[in-house]
Amino acid sequence: MLNMASMQEKYDTALIGILQNEGQIAKFLDVMLGFLYRRTDFYRIMKTEHDKLGFPPGVAMKLLLNIFKKYESLAAQDEIKRQKLLQERVSHTEETETVRKEASSKTSSLSSETSTAHSPHPKFEQAASPSHELTSVSTKPFAPAETEEEKRPSDSQRVVDKAITDENISLKMEADKSSPTSSEEDQERQQKTFQANPESYNGAVRENYSWSQSITDVDIRVKVPSTISKGKDVKVEIGKKRLFVGYRGDAGEWVEAVKGDLIWEVKAEDSMWTLSPGQHVHINLDKKEERWWEAVFVDEPKINTRKIDCSRPITDLDAEAQAKIEEMMYNEHRKQLGLPQSHEQKTLDMLRQAWNAEGSPFRGQPFDPSAISVDPSGVVKIK
Repeated sequence: MLNMASMQEKYDTALIGILQNEGQIAKFLDVMLGFLYRRTDFYRIMKTEHDKLGFPPGVAMKLLLNIFKKYESLAAQDEIKRQKLLQERVSHTEETETVRKEASSKTSSLSSETSTAHSPHPKFEQAASPSHELTSVSTKPFAPAETEEEKRPSDSQRVVDKAITDENISLKMEADKSSPTSSEEDQERQQKTFQANPESYNGAVRENYSWSQSITDVDIRVKVPSTISKGKDVKVEIGKKRLFVGYRGDAGEWVEAVKGDLIWEVKAEDSMWTLSPGQHVHINLDKKEERWWEAVFVDEPKINTRKIDCSRPITDLDAEAQAKIEEMMYNEHRKQLGLPQSHEQKTLDMLRQAWNAEGSPFRGQPFDPSAISVDPSGVVKIK
């Protein structure tokens, strides 16, 4: 079976043709949504539960937003991977150079210490050296046996051996401290696998289902047999802290796919589900509180939320927070260009109006913004 990427790429030729013809992203999106308007019931609002066409109020918009968030998360993940790869390359280079220098330094230090310990004192060397006036003595046919004292290592040798042993122990302890436990490594490796899959991004893959999440909602995909192709063959019950998903078996009985207590409460009335025929039931749960979930069900193995992507799209923030972030970005851009920031510009506009006012000491002089500085607290200083 083709994976998601290859299935989407098969439309690239047609989509690229449309994009090239329109020339702009906005026009391209207008064509796509126009098609949904003209040829589908996407924009039709269901007025009663018995309507077979259209969507309940707000659901079509939520579908678009969920798809947008899906690819926004993928783009953020790609950027994180690029930055992490770059950081790993830099760190690896620095660590390699540091280890090389430390090894070289320790080797030279130990070599110097060993050489010093084994070198005889000049006085002993002189005493042990035979006089040049003495005649050479022939070698004995046998060597005398070493005494116990001679077999024992000298004090200097013991010092060197102890230094080497202590150094090896120290290096081993440092290595043990710096390396994470095998369970932590396995957990991190497993979460990386989950993060690489859009259906388990910031979540996990379990036996019968997979789940992903943002700070505001959870997406669960429950597997169903290939014979399940209609919504009437599926039963989904969403409570504020309970979820049940079942499908109709071959004999007409209901088969339980997923059932359990949710780890946190959800807004059941704002949650929804759709069926991908023969693949899975997609449930979107709207979280009651904005928090990162460690699991979907209380009896499910928990993930480490420190290993997931906890960044939030600016569109998820309230209007006030978005305005503050936009102002910060605007000020940073102005600062990089060497232009006044928003608070500085506001103060300069006030000064410009008062510059030639009655009683102003600067009346009649040209207004020069470069001669004035405004700190973040609003204090004006004349250079």
